[in-house]
Amino acid sequence: EKLKKMGLAALLSYGFVSNMSYAITLSVSWFTHSKKTGLSPLAPGQWKPFLAVYAGFYVFTNIIRPLRFGLSVVVARYFESFVSFIERKSGLGRKASIGVVVFLANVCGTFAAMGLGVSLASAMSGVPIFPPK
Repeated sequence: EKLKKMGLAALLSYGFVSNMSYAITLSVSWFTHSKKTGLSPLAPGQWKPFLAVYAGFYVFTNIIRPLRFGLSVVVARYFESFVSFIERKSGLGRKASIGVVVFLANVCGTFAAMGLGVSLASAMSGVPIFPPK
């Protein structure tokens, strides 16, 4: 209910928090699988075992969904500020500024978090991301 009252900023923040949650889930799953098997999830025959590990962590992220909603409420004010900042500095209208924020935070931010997370998981497990040929 509180998210509804906060409007679009809350929706954007929930998308961001959710995406970051799944980026962390991917990274922890990557590390766990790589450490346990000594192989990258991208190695031949490793995708299904990796997905089994990911599924376990995914279930956990759904159990803590209320925490994600709560964090979204906290983060919403920053999204609103970011949209306002883009409007002021760029001269774009509200809708275009929202589009910029969605692209930067929810698209670029998600890919960056996933890339960084998988890179760290690979480095910490000692298993390269891309298996040797």
